[in-house]
Amino acid sequence: MKYWLLIVLIFNYLLLACSGGLKDEIEPNVLSSSTELSLFSLEYKQSVFNTSIDGNTVRIDRPIPWGVEELYVSALILSKGAKTSVKFGDALRLEDSSIEIEVTAEDGVATQTYSLTFERHDYQSIVEKHGRLQVEGNKIVGKHGQAVSLAGNSFFWSNEGWGGNRFYNASVVSWLKLDWGATIVRAAMGVDEWGGYLEKQAANKTNVKKLVDAAIEEGLYVIIDWHSHHAEDYPDDAVAFFKEMAQAYGDYDNIIYEIYNEPLDVSWDDVIKPYAEKVIAAIREFDKDNLIVVGTPEWSQRVDLAAQNPITSDSNVAYVMHFYSVHHTQWLRDRTTAAGLPIIVTEWGCLGYTQNDPETMKWMEWCKENQIIHCNWAVNDKEEEWSIVKQGAPVNGAWSDQVLTESGKLARSIIRTW
Repeated sequence: MKYWLLIVLIFNYLLLACSGGLKDEIEPNVLSSSTELSLFSLEYKQSVFNTSIDGNTVRIDRPIPWGVEELYVSALILSKGAKTSVKFGDALRLEDSSIEIEVTAEDGVATQTYSLTFERHDYQSIVEKHGRLQVEGNKIVGKHGQAVSLAGNSFFWSNEGWGGNRFYNASVVSWLKLDWGATIVRAAMGVDEWGGYLEKQAANKTNVKKLVDAAIEEGLYVIIDWHSHHAEDYPDDAVAFFKEMAQAYGDYDNIIYEIYNEPLDVSWDDVIKPYAEKVIAAIREFDKDNLIVVGTPEWSQRVDLAAQNPITSDSNVAYVMHFYSVHHTQWLRDRTTAAGLPIIVTEWGCLGYTQNDPETMKWMEWCKENQIIHCNWAVNDKEEEWSIVKQGAPVNGAWSDQVLTESGKLARSIIRTW
């Protein structure tokens, strides 16, 4: 009986073997020969540089800032079991225009060489590249006579107690240059609202000067903005303020003076233009040549009215135009283009949309086509659709994607690729 039992067991074993039931036991594991690199990211001072991978080419998706000599590997995903010549945390020296990355498959035989490529900014600072900005026809040009189009950020009202002033610091300016690729910032000096310049002059002036000093240090252009809707009511205060700014900063090519943010429904001929001519004359006592921009009627949307009677007392004057994508569409673009004046969009916002905002993109196409300088509103965490960061975001920059609002993500993508 024992022999019969043994024979049955042997028969069953052979049957299982023939049917593949013991396949895993009798065949060795097959090691993968895949050498795929599916994700590769780098980092510098907490700013993430993502890449696109096409075949064996890995391309960093934005230019490397001037002076950055190395990036650190912050993320990589390989085929199962594969190994690479670089690992998480490694520093990659940017000595050549491309770096080789070797991937070895799990089987230890198959290999693939990827080429990490990148571009560098060809200038130490944007101001060094373009110099003092000046009006030529209906364009704003640099020192070589070529039209200049910049992209950057407007800070929120500087007013004490409003919250936006917490972001008025050098660290945020440095972050916007490094991570966003900003080439211009705007310091919005709140004037006549509570907590503003007329009530707390020293504090607001300090806030603005922090940004101006930081922008000069970083080699960015900076707009000194008299952020009021009623500037014609306080002309002497504007004159005193801009005289002080011109004395302090008039020798720097970084400076742009915005002497009136957004006039309301008031006359260009009888109110705004006379006010502007008075402030322009005050600035020119100490700064003979930096660019001055003037707000236009109806929330700086009626450039056409200024075009009917432009300022002729000074040759380096441009005009302000603002837009918000929900309210302002092709009709405003057409009207502004027809006016034929040199303009700066010192403030724009995307309202009511997610990152997919077709109207904002139409505006950006228009800005590119017309070589226009623009600043996105606003560096702030207030619960408004146009704030670029969420409440609780760090006030010194170093913002991860998680703390950016939808508007912030859209604005960053635009500024980075300008």
